[in-house]
Amino acid sequence: MIEIPALMGLRMINDGSVSLLSTRFEEKTNVCTLSWQTPLSQDPPMVGFSLAPSSRSHDFLRQTGEFVLSIPDASLIAETHFCGTHTGKIVDKIRLMELRTMRARRVSPLLITNCIGHLEGVVRSWQPIGDRVFYTGEVLTALVEPDCFDAGWKDQAQTLHHLGGDLYRTAGGTLHAGKFPLPMSRTPQAGLFDNPREERFL
Repeated sequence: MIEIPALMGLRMINDGSVSLLSTRFEEKTNVCTLSWQTPLSQDPPMVGFSLAPSSRSHDFLRQTGEFVLSIPDASLIAETHFCGTHTGKIVDKIRLMELRTMRARRVSPLLITNCIGHLEGVVRSWQPIGDRVFYTGEVLTALVEPDCFDAGWKDQAQTLHHLGGDLYRTAGGTLHAGKFPLPMSRTPQAGLFDNPREERFL
């Protein structure tokens, strides 16, 4: 993993790839999947993303104002889909999904090291829009796997693009998340989620 200029780091989400949002409050870390995020500004480098106000990520962001956007590749399709369709208020998604983490350089939320790129940032503003809350954040640090990125994602990066439901597109075609079941060790107990759509991303 190497550090690149924050402005260059915005290219990680230029293509509309899905990201994992990491937040942290009182030594507790949550991760959720974002399909609605976008670059907003070059100077300073800024991003925008929307969250459901009922989500744990929203709660943590309101408390700390710090986040990490980590970019998964197609090898994490099952974990990415789970983190976007289940709430962190009931289960520790990082532990259940066996996601690897490490400390970020400039913010308190953890990096998901299974991913191929990361944007560390701080919230600059937020406002309700319809049934969501839209956050704007300044990117402080950008980290990327050099084998996957050279002024933009290389073909082998295989970033995920959410099409709706359990459909994703990569450079190699369309994938159905339902065809990539989680190992039994990562499957939550039956009935744990009374409303699994509570934190569902779009």
